[in-house]
Amino acid sequence: MPLLRKKPFVPIDLPPDLKADEEVFLNVLTKEIFRDYEEYFRRSILCNSLVWSCEYTGRSNLTLSEALQSEADAAEHLRKMPVVLQQAICFIIHKNEIASLTAFC
Repeated sequence: MPLLRKKPFVPIDLPPDLKADEEVFLNVLTKEIFRDYEEYFRRSILCNSLVWSCEYTGRSNLTLSEALQSEADAAEHLRKMPVVLQQAICFIIHKNEIASLTAFC
């Protein structure tokens, strides 16, 4: 999941007393449900702000949509590599100060 201001993003929980016929607002990107339009609108603005970063590549100043795409692209690059190479790269990244998969792609 993309990082919000360099920290893991934690979406809000589904309201426990939500009724099946209740009108709500759905944020498609975060899959969060809001009862209040103002809260929904604030979250939508946050999702479109340049405060997100890709957890895998370290790319920053992204919107949530761009960060999700960056993570999907990085995961695809990693899947295309042989398993032995994947394990070695993950080990090197974990043990060194290189915090980005892009250094190897």
